[in-house]
Amino acid sequence: MKIKKIAKPLIIIFSSIFVLCALLQLLCLFFVYQSFRPLPSINAPDSPHFVQERKRPYNSNDPVEVLNYNEKERCYPILKSISQKVSIKSFDGLNLNAHLAEHKEEATNHNYIILMHGFRDSSKIVSPYAIHFYNKGFNILVPGQRGHGWSEGKHIDMSAFTPQDVKSWIDFICQKDGDAKIALWGISMGGSTVMRATGLSLPSNVVCCIEDCGFSSAWDEFVYQMKTAYKIPGKLMMPYFNLYCKRKLGIDCKIISAKDDLKRSVTPTLFIHGDADTFVPFYMLNEVYDSAACTKEMLIIPAADHARSAFAAPESYWQATDNFLAKYF
Repeated sequence: MKIKKIAKPLIIIFSSIFVLCALLQLLCLFFVYQSFRPLPSINAPDSPHFVQERKRPYNSNDPVEVLNYNEKERCYPILKSISQKVSIKSFDGLNLNAHLAEHKEEATNHNYIILMHGFRDSSKIVSPYAIHFYNKGFNILVPGQRGHGWSEGKHIDMSAFTPQDVKSWIDFICQKDGDAKIALWGISMGGSTVMRATGLSLPSNVVCCIEDCGFSSAWDEFVYQMKTAYKIPGKLMMPYFNLYCKRKLGIDCKIISAKDDLKRSVTPTLFIHGDADTFVPFYMLNEVYDSAACTKEMLIIPAADHARSAFAAPESYWQATDNFLAKYF
């Protein structure tokens, strides 16, 4: 009788544990699929198919979205027409591709900007920024981030390894032009990528950095998204999810931290964020800004949603970025 009395609650306990583990496993699979799955090759700029975008970009009732859409449609063909495809090998053997547009008629032009696109995006998304900087006289390099359909990669990495890719692209430019002066620019996940890159040992050719709405760390961003988008207690879920990521992908979300890397940065950086951003929350701006050991400036764009600062307040955005770049070029 005693064994039967003990067995029943034990069965219930172990069954509950099994169900919980199965549920956690399914949640991890879901979040890995949402966050790390690679984009297909049709997302490559040289694909015959239209470049895919993460969400429907056009809303005729929103002037910011209209401007964003129209600028991408105007600038992307220009970017393709003025650039050539260049390739390098990453530190871990991946083939990485980029657009390179140079002012070849100006032999004395040694000024470059490397532009890093965001999560599940492409060079089309950053083409308005690239063309603006090109028209200001900069040579521009627009890489396709690993796992996004153009460059190789088994998965998107949430800025785990892409800072090293940025360093490889810097080395590529320096090998071409020993007198190069280089600025880094990145948006969203690309913003986190360039912030993290400034924490590496970079050559003196890199003179400044502009980050637009980058997240403070992958861990914090996942916790935030789990809580706001999926109504899941992210702080409780993240340790299990991170263990899963380390085991399956070799990615540790704890060390994907721009706010930690910025403590080692000596690269002057302009931090930009829209105060209506609900994808990478606005409070992350202060986290990265306060962590940065480098010379730093901040630009807050009122009422701007995620990655829309340049279209919500074009005059303020471009005046601030152009003035910042003028200090170092």
